[in-house]
Amino acid sequence: MTDQLTELRASLDRLDDEMIVLLEQRFQISGKVAAAKNGSVTFRPGREAAIVRRLCDAAPQLDRAMLLGIWRHIFTASVAQQEGSLRIAAHENAEATAQWHFANGTGLAVYDDLVALFAALPDQIDYILVPCSEAVGIAAHMFANHGLKIVAKTPLFDLPEITPCYIIGTHPGDDSGSDADLYAVRENGVFTIVETCDAPPFDVKGDNVRWIGKVAT
Repeated sequence: MTDQLTELRASLDRLDDEMIVLLEQRFQISGKVAAAKNGSVTFRPGREAAIVRRLCDAAPQLDRAMLLGIWRHIFTASVAQQEGSLRIAAHENAEATAQWHFANGTGLAVYDDLVALFAALPDQIDYILVPCSEAVGIAAHMFANHGLKIVAKTPLFDLPEITPCYIIGTHPGDDSGSDADLYAVRENGVFTIVETCDAPPFDVKGDNVRWIGKVAT
């Protein structure tokens, strides 16, 4: 082993030690955040999205997927520290996305039936994940249950190996600073979801349109 290689590895070890100290400091502050929230919602996907955007902008030379993956572990651990494990359920086609988004840090129930999945909210489950491709079924269910809201879409940006999914809970999502509104639309008996950053680009009115949440873009 050359002296140069030894020195480089020692430098990496020192950086690892510094990163551990910073992580410890982060989680100490995260613990104080729980008390400051005074019972408000702990899962804040809008704030998480804003953090990831800021980090990607600060280090454009680093791979965005890597940064997002690392901070998904940090976010999940922070939520668990503040609130304990969330009760998460996923449609069977969203299982891999749920495991990735919550970094395997929470219990996960898997359903093969969309009706049963929605019925689990909120008594049995805190949040559910449904593939965005199930927009027709999502819109129909959310027309029938006004208390549900889409709080996030994951992943934040396209990742080839991750199926895009909506995360649905019982409260509106928080602002990320760059968001799109979601509307469930019923027209001629057909349901769909419209996502827009501007005024709703459709003419359907009244009981045939319902705001169902917002997601970071």
